[in-house]
Amino acid sequence: MRFTKTIAGAMTAVAMLAAPALAVEKDAGEHKFEKAVAYYTECQNASAAEFNSIKPYLKAFTDAEVMAETMNDPARFFKLMEVVNDPRTVHVMANCATEPVMWNTWLNGMTNYEKMAAAGIKAMNPAGMVKWMMAPLNMDLWKSAASHLDVNRYVRWGKAFLNPKFYRPATDMLTDYKWYAPRLAWFVQAETYTRPLANLVTMPDFGRLGSELGKVVDDTAKLASIAN
Repeated sequence: MRFTKTIAGAMTAVAMLAAPALAVEKDAGEHKFEKAVAYYTECQNASAAEFNSIKPYLKAFTDAEVMAETMNDPARFFKLMEVVNDPRTVHVMANCATEPVMWNTWLNGMTNYEKMAAAGIKAMNPAGMVKWMMAPLNMDLWKSAASHLDVNRYVRWGKAFLNPKFYRPATDMLTDYKWYAPRLAWFVQAETYTRPLANLVTMPDFGRLGSELGKVVDDTAKLASIAN
């Protein structure tokens, strides 16, 4: 009886702490990329317009569902590899990985059962497996792979390796004591954990998950009919 009361009290406390976040819109946790634009435009020959052209692909690193869809589609995956094989992109990714705003996105995503379940469903869609099986016959993918041999990429990487700013995500934490202040503040402030707690006590939208699962079933049925 005492154990039951303890569990009930704990659940009540979690619900009270998470209550402010329960009213937040579901898409409020979508990453905004404000800092990413600033980091990208720090690089030579890099503009905000260029960043906006690659931002849809970088969303895969901020959203599990987008990553699952990307991994299950060779065309999108090869394009993502093109985008990542650029020191300007790596500069953005390395710096953003040390930012509390990025940690918020990851923490909120990992505690969102609905999003993680939907990502798992999308990842196991057999239509993607068929695309990967047929990928060697897709000439566009071979062109994408060949783009990694572009000499301009190697020139850009060579310049980046010689630029001390390229190593700043690692050096700042060793040489700048001010680097720790906002990150320690993020770790101890209650707001950091409000939305993740809300995610843990919020029922997922089983209708949406059922719809995603229905798409997998439909795609599987279509493939089975073609095979027969």
